[in-house]
Amino acid sequence: MSGAGSNGGRDLPELTPPQAMLRGTISALVVVAPAAVLNQLLIDSETIEPTSPVTFLFWALILLGGAAGGWATVRLSPAAGLSWAAGTAALAYAVVQAVGVVLRLIDGEKISWLAYPFLALLMATCGMLGGLFARRWLRG
Repeated sequence: MSGAGSNGGRDLPELTPPQAMLRGTISALVVVAPAAVLNQLLIDSETIEPTSPVTFLFWALILLGGAAGGWATVRLSPAAGLSWAAGTAALAYAVVQAVGVVLRLIDGEKISWLAYPFLALLMATCGMLGGLFARRWLRG
């Protein structure tokens, strides 16, 4: 365990990178899942259009959730590289999209398979940025 103040003023248990990734993914899902579900519900109910600026705000919140997951991973495991932070955000994206794909298949809706890898990379990039911010936070 680190000395007091060396990691931003609070003593946190140092976890292994896989443990931190799991907790970071859960942290990301706390933000990502509700934002994605609310966005989809509003679009499906035709309360907002898919091209509405409100949709952009939900996307920004989802990407911020990915960054939060990457931040949590590096914060909980300073030994974790940025690839763990990126993986955290990508895993959170995969979990949410897996549920979405199953629901779309059940409803018989068309699925854009090509978009998923690109959006996963975008989410991973946000997770990596969150990890970079955590590194900066830990350095003081």
